[in-house]
Amino acid sequence: MSDESVFEGGCLCGAVRYRAQAQPVRGVMCHCRMCRRHSGAPALAFVHFPIESFQWLGEMPSWFRSSANAERGFCSRCGSTLGMREDVLADRVQVCIGSLDEPARVRIDDHVWTGSRVPWFDTRDALPRFERSSTAVASLASGDD
Repeated sequence: MSDESVFEGGCLCGAVRYRAQAQPVRGVMCHCRMCRRHSGAPALAFVHFPIESFQWLGEMPSWFRSSANAERGFCSRCGSTLGMREDVLADRVQVCIGSLDEPARVRIDDHVWTGSRVPWFDTRDALPRFERSSTAVASLASGDD
């Protein structure tokens, strides 16, 4: 990509695509039970883009209300995990870093819900870690819903 502020991604089958035309607000590695269940992985990395810079291309993702405060996005054709929406963070779109075409272009700022971390999954980075939610953004998540 020639423009450093354009990020694109999508699902495994290509039906759902997206484009963000701004640098990410932040990146987070979540270790909560809900993210594990949503992704099938021991943790799930998200990057946050300003909502005004973001657009869905092609088919829209399907959304599952996983709690009173959040929805999880996925492709209804191939099942790919695509993102999350939290009511309290309505100013941004959270997409799964693994769905980006070029995931190495973004960064992770911190680890959240480390109190729920699978004991055998441990990264050796020096990023800040939070037992529950990060102090960087508002959240109503409980880690279990």
